[in-house]
Amino acid sequence: MHKRSAVEKWDLEAVKTWAGQVAAARGALVVCADTTMTHMRDMQASWSGAAYLAAYDRVADDRVQVEKLALEVDELVTVLNDEVNNVISHRTTLLGKVADAQALGMTVDDVWKVMDYDNVEADVRRDHQTLINNALYPFEDAVTKAVQAITGQATEIRSAGDLLGSSLDVSAADTQAGRFGKDDGAELAEAVKNHDKAKIDEILAQMPQPALTQFEVDQLAAGNEVNTLPQSTQDYYKSFFQSAGKDGILGLNEQLLARENAGDTTAAGQRNNLANTILAMTNEKVGTSNGSKGSYANLPPDMQNLISGRAEDFTGAYNGDNQLVGRYQELGQFSELLGQSDQGMQPGKQLGVELGRQSESMMSYLNNVDKNMSGQMPPGFPDGSKDEMKEGAQRFLDVATRNDDVSYSLLTGNDLPATPDIGSEYKNDRPFDAEEFRNTVFRSNWPDDGQAASGLLDWIAEDTKKPGEEGLRANEALAALPDYFAPTGDAPDGSASERPELKDEDGKTVFNRSVDAFNTNPKLADSRAHIMGNNIDSYISGHAEETKLVDDPSVPGVNNRLAELSETDANRLLFLAGQSDGGRLMLEVSRQEYEANMIGRALTEGGSNPSEWLQNNAPKLAELDGRYTNAINNALTWQDEQNAQTSFDEKTKTFENRQQAADIVKSLTLDNLEIPGKSPAGVIGNEVFGVIKDEGYNAAMEKWNPEPEKEGIVPPNREALTTRSENEVRSVILQEMMKDGTLPAYGVDANGNRIDYLDSNGRIVDIGGMSGAAVTALNNTLADRGLAGYVTEYGRSHSNELNSGLISDPAKVKAYVTGKAG
Repeated sequence: MHKRSAVEKWDLEAVKTWAGQVAAARGALVVCADTTMTHMRDMQASWSGAAYLAAYDRVADDRVQVEKLALEVDELVTVLNDEVNNVISHRTTLLGKVADAQALGMTVDDVWKVMDYDNVEADVRRDHQTLINNALYPFEDAVTKAVQAITGQATEIRSAGDLLGSSLDVSAADTQAGRFGKDDGAELAEAVKNHDKAKIDEILAQMPQPALTQFEVDQLAAGNEVNTLPQSTQDYYKSFFQSAGKDGILGLNEQLLARENAGDTTAAGQRNNLANTILAMTNEKVGTSNGSKGSYANLPPDMQNLISGRAEDFTGAYNGDNQLVGRYQELGQFSELLGQSDQGMQPGKQLGVELGRQSESMMSYLNNVDKNMSGQMPPGFPDGSKDEMKEGAQRFLDVATRNDDVSYSLLTGNDLPATPDIGSEYKNDRPFDAEEFRNTVFRSNWPDDGQAASGLLDWIAEDTKKPGEEGLRANEALAALPDYFAPTGDAPDGSASERPELKDEDGKTVFNRSVDAFNTNPKLADSRAHIMGNNIDSYISGHAEETKLVDDPSVPGVNNRLAELSETDANRLLFLAGQSDGGRLMLEVSRQEYEANMIGRALTEGGSNPSEWLQNNAPKLAELDGRYTNAINNALTWQDEQNAQTSFDEKTKTFENRQQAADIVKSLTLDNLEIPGKSPAGVIGNEVFGVIKDEGYNAAMEKWNPEPEKEGIVPPNREALTTRSENEVRSVILQEMMKDGTLPAYGVDANGNRIDYLDSNGRIVDIGGMSGAAVTALNNTLADRGLAGYVTEYGRSHSNELNSGLISDPAKVKAYVTGKAG
């Protein structure tokens, strides 16, 4: 994305001026050819015979070829003017939207985000952000298409110029891209070796760029194929990569990186183009109009060997020449290059799987260093190598998990592409072990708190509601999560865990190891909470005795299966989700949104008896509330016990969490925020997760600025928790009645006093602050709406759930996790 400060400085009229200069040069070229032709005619008086005729024919043929070249130049002038005018139009529109926001006192930062939250209302700020976004993306597409068209036509002219004077027709210029790629690749490899900056600059100027427009990148991200890559671009880079080889590609990146660090503003864009092109050329879903697809084989063999081989299996790894160190350094360089690609650029299936496997291999090597060498890297590794390798592995995994197909295969071990042949340089051809992969990736200590690793899971939350194959595999993965993170097995000695018993692994339950991993990498908990929040229907009933796939009743006759989680499995997954601040917030946001949606449907679809509708369609809302409360409280109790901290301060977060979640849900609901979600009851949760994942829990708090605690912090005992839940469900009912248009402005207590339901800002009043008489009036209002006794029954069910699942004793929550008493 181009920065606003740079776009504002663009002088696009200068490009049009240059187009005029090109047109003038084209005229001079034709005049020169005509002059030569005239000279040959004049020579006829003094030169004749076969030699003259041969020379005349050659010059005449060259004159024809010059005319064809001139037509290519004419095409470039046309392209320049048309594309630049298009960019100017989109730029004017975009900067106009920025000016409109600024006129209202808002600030627009360098990445086109509207700031200054306090100057204007949230909906006004949001509307202007939408207007800017709607202008920004077409502008970026226009710029990309302009660059593609101009560089593509420039390549045609280069080809035609090379053919001029040969015996070949200039019209064959469009078939020469592969030859140019081969020549440029070979010359680049030599220039990198010799540090020939001038030659490198010359080659960079000739390389087609960029490979894909933003629209095409978005199409890839949506799972669609892109068949609009210019054939000349594909031909060029297929030959270029093969000819440049691993050393040429990595050397180019290193030299561009050095320039970027020295302040060269163009080097970053060149590295971005190189990284994006590698991903596009190796993506099986990116092709040309004639059906030629991208492929992992488009990378040179030595680069494939680097990516697909395991450095410790390299035949020269331990020969005393530090070749193992060199291999890991090259992997780091390649990961750094790919890290410069646009976040939306996906790898192909083969490349993505190989990057993921290499990431796991690198982390496994480092874990063995920690285990066997007290964390000290072997001789030959320079200082800082360990951190650099972790960051390299992290970048590989981040790029790999942009592709949901890759994440599915790496997570489950299903639908893996054939292992590429890495040749005799490597001793082992290790088969893929999905369990080993999961254990290494999820249990390692990642610099980014597990964000890249969580990409292996995020797609499940997004895809379970999709029809067809995507939805089926997501539900299969959802049903497999308990076996991955909290599998059952033979009971260890002294077992005190709830049945069924937890599987033991080297004296520690797998569940225990998963809990440790989710605390080490809290982004995993955020992701798990997103999955659980988006799939409440898969476990809210609590009826399933075991986790399994069931037929989807809404799709008769189609083998579309849905995951159904047992209560035990679901509760353990909820406990894992509760290991982070972001996860706890996500759980509550999702649950409250789900509950509000169901109550809202009851009021609109249930006629005069919404209680009956809820009993028939959503009978377990209170139990769901209780299970979430249990999971969050128990997770905090576990963390308190592990950290030897006073539990009171931590567990009061449960109240804060519920209040924050309630305020966010109410805020987004009242603002009628249009959020692109996966299901009607999940749009708010998806929006909140997007902020938590990309910017963190604190950013979510800052973005929505939920109201401070209104009811005061109290010890989190069962009675207080249930009372809070009763008040919250009363508030939700009033909120939904207000949306439904059936909320009276006020009620009347037994003494005839008016009881307002809305505060001065038009929002539902704090139910917890109501007097007993006011609550009685409120209950009468609920009864008039057909919800008599619903809150009381809700509280009873909620209390029962807490009695069976809330663990206040640290020793017992320890037994819950470890499977052992004491």
